[in-house]
Amino acid sequence: MLGARLHRIVLSCLGLFAAMALGPFPAWSTPPARFEGRPTVILAYEVRANPPRHLGTGTAIDWERPGLTLELLRTVGERLRINFQFKRMPWKRGLYLVETGEVDGLFHASYKADREAIGVYPKTAEGRLDEGRAIFFQSYALHVLKGSPVRWDGKTISGLGDRPVGVTGGYSIIGDLLNMSVRIEEGKVQELNLSKLIEGRIAAYAELENMAAAAIRREPSRFADVVKLEPPLATKAYYLLLSHPFVARDPALAEAIWGTIAQVNVSAEFQARIDVYATGS
Repeated sequence: MLGARLHRIVLSCLGLFAAMALGPFPAWSTPPARFEGRPTVILAYEVRANPPRHLGTGTAIDWERPGLTLELLRTVGERLRINFQFKRMPWKRGLYLVETGEVDGLFHASYKADREAIGVYPKTAEGRLDEGRAIFFQSYALHVLKGSPVRWDGKTISGLGDRPVGVTGGYSIIGDLLNMSVRIEEGKVQELNLSKLIEGRIAAYAELENMAAAAIRREPSRFADVVKLEPPLATKAYYLLLSHPFVARDPALAEAIWGTIAQVNVSAEFQARIDVYATGS
């Protein structure tokens, strides 16, 4: 019995030494660490869930399972020894507060030229958008009712009749649809737009795949007739958009944050977290 106990102690010590050799690692189920005397960076993100990137609704954050982007940024903060403070708010308000400098950054922001006036994206030395320092990529899809005449062939949306396509206000897909001369109708949240779809008030609904899927999972019987068309309407890189005042005040820290996002994204530890969320464990 003593031998087995000693064996377990030795194995535990070996595991600890191995972890220490790999360098600091985050406590995945705890809030971000605090670093006295180090910079505080205020980041905004949506009150709506975007599984698995950020979970839950409202202003609260459940650090037992906050979502992949929160875990990624928590690790970035620990590597750089900076204090990230997270605030949840409606998307349009987040954009406004980045523009005014009342928050230092916002995620997840896809690229739109007019957002360059609002905040700063990571760029290459040549001044091009740096997708290698994006947080992740995700796709928009067109959602319709079963039996709908609406079609999407990858280039053109047909069969809309005289009804618009529903969109969530402030989302970048609006510009894509307007460029296709598609009439749109904005709604505040996913459930509202899905309700419009099943009530026949809109012909289709363009939404981020995972956000639409999450809303449908919450009310599966109500939205049972909603189907997703293939291929995706658009696949985009999503970034941490930093405010102009923040980047002007500390450009080196801004570059360090974007660079560390890229490093953490490809790390074995974070890839393991992606697997955990994918399996629901």
